[in-house]
Amino acid sequence: MAYHTEKKFLVRVVALAIVAGLIVGSAITFAVMQWTQRIRNVATLKVLGVGVYKDINFTISVTEIDWGVLEAGETKNFNAYIKNESNVPISLAMSTENWEPINASSFINLAWNYSEELIPIEGSIPVTFILNVDSEISGIRGFSFTLVIIGSG
Repeated sequence: MAYHTEKKFLVRVVALAIVAGLIVGSAITFAVMQWTQRIRNVATLKVLGVGVYKDINFTISVTEIDWGVLEAGETKNFNAYIKNESNVPISLAMSTENWEPINASSFINLAWNYSEELIPIEGSIPVTFILNVDSEISGIRGFSFTLVIIGSG
């Protein structure tokens, strides 16, 4: 009789092990079938004769713009305040350089809403930088570049 009871117990243990294995196996399969990819994107600022700030009180300097995760066809804005830190009224010019990878500039465009107005000494203006990713972008999983802002007067 003891042999028969042990056999039933052993059958139940094996059955539970199989069920547990199926449950665990399903969880592992489910976890393997999910994936997340986050790609950090940054831009470094290089400024001459001007200060670029996050706030109207000019207390938080912008030294890097983190555009976050971007998708093909997406446009993102970054608001800032540009202050004339030279000793003459200035106008501004903007360009980009040091693109990584180099071909990223073929698919990613940076513009701003600056209207070429003259900024007086110690004056400032709000600007919006507009980053646009071409909907046909391919082969680029992350990028970086330097944004150059020059004050001339």
